Amino acid sequence: MAFKKLDSDAVSSTLSRPVDAFVCQQMDANVREAHAERGRGAGKSYGSDKRPTLASANVSCVPLSPWAVSPSCTEITCKLRGLATSDGAGGIALNVRLMAQTLGGVVYDDLSNATILDSASEQEKELTLDATPFQGETVIVWLVFQSELITTSTASDDRHNTDLDDFNYVINLGNTINGTYDDTKRWQVTFSEDSTGSSPAEPYAYPGPSMIVHDEGNDHVFVLPRLDGRLNDYAKFRVTITEIGRFLLYGWSLTETTLTEPAPLTDALRPAMVPRARTYSEIYRRERALVAERTRVVHVGGSDDFEATGRRWGLGELSDPGGTAHEAYQALGGELPTYRVDSATATLVYRRRYRALALVAGVTVDTSLSHFQITAEVTITDLGTGNTHQPTPTGATIELTPLGAVFPDIANASGDRLWVDFSDSQHLDGTWSYADVVNGKHGLRLLDLTFEEASPAASTSARVIQIQVTDDTTEAGGDYLAAGLKLYFPAMTLLIDEGF
Repeated sequence: MAFKKLDSDAVSSTLSRPVDAFVCQQMDANVREAHAERGRGAGKSYGSDKRPTLASANVSCVPLSPWAVSPSCTEITCKLRGLATSDGAGGIALNVRLMAQTLGGVVYDDLSNATILDSASEQEKELTLDATPFQGETVIVWLVFQSELITTSTASDDRHNTDLDDFNYVINLGNTINGTYDDTKRWQVTFSEDSTGSSPAEPYAYPGPSMIVHDEGNDHVFVLPRLDGRLNDYAKFRVTITEIGRFLLYGWSLTETTLTEPAPLTDALRPAMVPRARTYSEIYRRERALVAERTRVVHVGGSDDFEATGRRWGLGELSDPGGTAHEAYQALGGELPTYRVDSATATLVYRRRYRALALVAGVTVDTSLSHFQITAEVTITDLGTGNTHQPTPTGATIELTPLGAVFPDIANASGDRLWVDFSDSQHLDGTWSYADVVNGKHGLRLLDLTFEEASPAASTSARVIQIQVTDDTTEAGGDYLAAGLKLYFPAMTLLIDEGF
């Protein structure tokens, strides 16, 4: 079906319908077409110095962004654009798919991977997600991925349990392996019986693969996941590193590509049927419903703060209990005025209303800090006038349960999350284990904020919207500041809400 228009041939056709009936028919057809063909979409691109690299020895995932799914949406499409590197001969670099997780924790994953092939040129990969089970809900859209091994690029050597350090997050590769290791690439590390057969795998077996995530220097590297403690029971073992495929991500987009249109009003437009006024009323209702349903998406993803390695996904901040608010997210949007009708004065009031869906996670080594509250603040700056104001958002306070983390050099630290000082800045690897996500161990909470501009303004100038977060933790635990709490902001979706 295509969009309709009024012309003399149609009016004088054999249908012999009055002009108003024909106009209603075409309006109805266009509204239904808009329902089906004009789904919401948004995208994110990265500057050349801030492009993240997707690579993982195990199945990992990153949250692209929260998404408020339209009630009639049945399919979401994601397009990835970037540069894949593998064996240099067109082999598979990465296996990828989309997964959705509802706010109640239900995971929708069809386990069907697509492949990204090695290429010297940038490429685009399209992925789809069946949205039928969660129409009208807010979900987190995850990108799930795992690298393929490049078996032509590998190195092995015997190492000892004395080469393990920092709670088994660090291993000394030695000169032999380090001669092959290149920090600009991505590597899997595996363990097996040493070359002399002095440490057989029985009875514990060797741990599964990990991935090198940081070069500490002097042949020492950090790995994720942390090496299993049973590795310490082997005095000697064989270490093998193997290069894995990677995808340098230039940008991505999410679009609602398949939607269900409402039933046609054709029968109501025949002679002696529903009065025309009611037909116009229904068309108007559908148009307003479409406007309310398809709120414009003006921002998706995180606010970038990548390390030089490109391994971080989002932004991490060291907490300052009761202190200055953390800059969590920043977005540019609102270039068109939103209006609502003041029924008392029969006038239009120009006032933008926003909805922000912002993800937050926390990590700590302080086992006494089981949960705490965080509060969001909003600042809006009009780029046209320079005016700045801070509306009061609804849903601004939530409770956060931090993940356990390890900060090396703290003797009593324990946990399953790496967050350490790499050279001069804090670094969180920024990807999640797929198993942790499907088992509800991801630690993410959603701030669902709604706020309006403080005063009416008909300006069409763009706005900068900043989301800041403070926490209400105290130093009651004594060693709290030494142990540390860090907040992580991986992704936010900002909508301009016209559903008045």
